[in-house]
Amino acid sequence: MATFFSLLSSGALQANEVVYGNFTQEQGSNLVEVPVLTLEEGELFEVISANARTPNTVINIKVKPEGMQSLMWQRWWVDNDRATRLRNTMSDGTTSEPPSKVAVGPCQIVASTFLTTGPATGAYRISYKITRPAPSTPSVSSQVAVIPNETDGRFEVVLESSVDLVNWNVTNPGTFGGDTPRRFFRTRIVRRN
Repeated sequence: MATFFSLLSSGALQANEVVYGNFTQEQGSNLVEVPVLTLEEGELFEVISANARTPNTVINIKVKPEGMQSLMWQRWWVDNDRATRLRNTMSDGTTSEPPSKVAVGPCQIVASTFLTTGPATGAYRISYKITRPAPSTPSVSSQVAVIPNETDGRFEVVLESSVDLVNWNVTNPGTFGGDTPRRFFRTRIVRRN
């Protein structure tokens, strides 16, 4: 299994971990569900391809949320020439595209197979991609200090710093080196009569 990184950005640069993998399994009894993997909260699962050694194999890939029955998600058909195509077939024989190309955790991904021409035999393989969200960094939301619009008051703008977000000390604006202890800053408005 190889790990690659991709960058997604929404204002700030964040790195998501992208993992590519394969799941290979010998076909068992028709439609018996086999666990493929478990997705954690926010992980994205995408099937790249699904194939089998035996022609006329159907590979069902399902999502199983915790405490629920599995839900049909994608159905891959292996044609006579062993080429696969993604095609969902309903019980009435109609086909449709899967609702989404990506499944989102938390849930378990399970697979089952069946042969359209006889008993299930041989191996099948699912190649996939998982995108794990970048770990979130705690941040202090920035606040804006506003002087009230009053003609009879005087207000002092106070800059304070802290190393623990609990104890605050008045400080002067200036330049701080990277070798100083980690500091947080806030601005307060104090009314002076």
